[in-house]
Amino acid sequence: MSSAVRRSVPVRTFGDWNDPPPRYVEVDFAAHSGTSSSGSFVQTMVLTDIATGWTECVPVRTRDSGNVIVAIKQARSFFPFPLLGVDFDNDSAFMNEFVVS
Repeated sequence: MSSAVRRSVPVRTFGDWNDPPPRYVEVDFAAHSGTSSSGSFVQTMVLTDIATGWTECVPVRTRDSGNVIVAIKQARSFFPFPLLGVDFDNDSAFMNEFVVS
């Protein structure tokens, strides 16, 4: 991940949210690998609206930027409102030029 990408993404912590309106989601992966993270296994991208707690989950075969973008687009259609923002951690699956743009 390039440092330019890191610098372009604003950092927000849980304490920075105050009282957000609906339509801003936190996103992360849940791995379904059992006791070992080696080999191939499905992961679930979990998107949770900060204000309402509304959560949508999308299975992702691999954590590459193309699949991340497709999963976010798919999840957007599941929410009952349009999303205004997507916040993620510094995982390289999210923090790259393709996903950030």
